[in-house]
Formats: sequence, structure tokens, C-alpha cells
Amino acid sequence: MSELLEAIPKVRDSVVAVLRVHLEHPERTKKGKTRPAQVNWSFGSGFCVKDDRLIMTAYHVLGDGKLRDPKDRFYAFIVPGNGDPAFHFPVTAFPLERPELDLAVLEIGPCATPDVHLPALPVSFEPVPDGTPVVTVGYPSPEIMSINIDAALNYGGGQFFLKSHANEGIVAAQYVLGGNRMYELNVGWHHGESGGPIASATSKSSAFSLMQHYRDVQSPHGIVAGPHRGFALSAVADELAAIGIASA
Repeated sequence: MSELLEAIPKVRDSVVAVLRVHLEHPERTKKGKTRPAQVNWSFGSGFCVKDDRLIMTAYHVLGDGKLRDPKDRFYAFIVPGNGDPAFHFPVTAFPLERPELDLAVLEIGPCATPDVHLPALPVSFEPVPDGTPVVTVGYPSPEIMSINIDAALNYGGGQFFLKSHANEGIVAAQYVLGGNRMYELNVGWHHGESGGPIASATSKSSAFSLMQHYRDVQSPHGIVAGPHRGFALSAVADELAAIGIASA
């Protein structure tokens, strides 16, 4: 229990909410009437893997299960200690995208608020045995009272209830899927937490996977959501090393 009490704050410090902003329809004028631009947004989670620069997330967060639209804009939010202020960083590039593994690395610029920083969570490419205690942290999709996005998809503030959520459990199963290791957990997560880390629940916690999806299970009443799971980060070890992310 004492290690879990140390692991959760450490992991939480590196976790972000990822805001996707999508232009559904641009401003249009027809028969003298102007229809304003229609902008949609959605939230997922991620975690920093290089101080103030790189964050990892599930690829499906970038396009609601489709390929990322290059016209979309993204922002990474943090809420230190689940307090009142939220701070945001603009996403500036996408150095790694692996849709088939549901994994991506995003590059961020400086925080919009001066002197606010985002520490990295160490990652591990080593196999993790079944029964290993784990901790997960993500941002469930927020209750949104208002959000200000202009036609150029610039974020201009808003009011929404955004707080990170921790859970704990064990590695419940693992197997090779498509040539890569897949971990299953006895941990569930809420909508919006996809992309958050699956980390060892120790005082030296490191992420070895990320919250991605669940395995379908056949039941007497049809297909239902089964065990939650995520690919091992070792699946992209070489690509991560190429952008400066090494195993702890």
C-alpha cells in the first residue's frame, strides 16, 4: 500500500488530457445568409515521456477511431494535484503514429502559462509478469459548461470539470498478438482515459503499456466488453529510442 501511495502522485504528475478540436463545417454563406463554422471536440488522455516536449497517447484519441485529420488541432491539459487551475500546451507535431498498434507520440510547445512544466514518466520495455501490481491514471471525459474555440481552431478558454482518476490492479494475462505483446488487466477505465499510462505500482513507477481498448467477449446476450488491455511499449522500442525515449 505504501508503494501505491507513492506511485499514484508520481504517475499523475505526468498525465495529460488530450483535447482534439475538429472543424466539422467551415463558415458558409448561402443566399445571403451566413452560417457559422461548426466545431466539434473530444477528450482523451496521455502521458509525458520527455520533459516538456513529448507525450504518448492512444492513436484512436486523435481521430475518434479514424485516421488523424491533418487539419485538426490538439492541446494537452494538466490539472496539478486535481486542483482548480488547468494549464494547456499546444500540440505542434506528431513524431510517431502507429494506427495498427493504437499508439502515437505528440510533440508539445511551451505551456500557455509561463513557468508551468510537465515532467516525464519513465518507460520500460521489459516484460512484466502476470500478477504484477499496476496503477493507471487518466482523465475521464469532462463535464463541459462552455468551451471557446474560434474558426481557426484556437483554444480560447472554457469552463469544464476536468480531474484525473487513478485505479490499481494487476497484470491479469498476456499473450502475443500480431507479433507484439499484449497485456490484459483486471482494471477498468472510463471514457476519456484511453491513452493514459499503465505503470508498475512501485515507488520507482514506470509505464510499460497504455490504456487502449478491451477484448470482446461472447456472452449469452451477445458480444460484450471484456478485459481491458494495451500493447507493450516494447512494440515500438526502436522508434521511441530514435526520438530520444529510452527504457528506464
